[in-house]
Amino acid sequence: MNERIKELAMNYAHKMGNSVLYNADHLEKFAELIVKECAQLARNTNLEDVEGGDSAVLLAAKHHILDHFGVEE
Repeated sequence: MNERIKELAMNYAHKMGNSVLYNADHLEKFAELIVKECAQLARNTNLEDVEGGDSAVLLAAKHHILDHFGVEE
């Protein structure tokens, strides 16, 4: 798992010894953090050199988000 995802998850986990517990509220907040971070990444994607219209812009944002979280397609 990507370090940023681990960091976000641990912010909303309840730690008990060597175990980590998540409840529905924690998971909802975790999901919200990921969505907010993706939106921010899409907003901050450098599009100055992107040619090809809307689909190229969306593809650039997609790759920026995947790279940020260390996720492969």
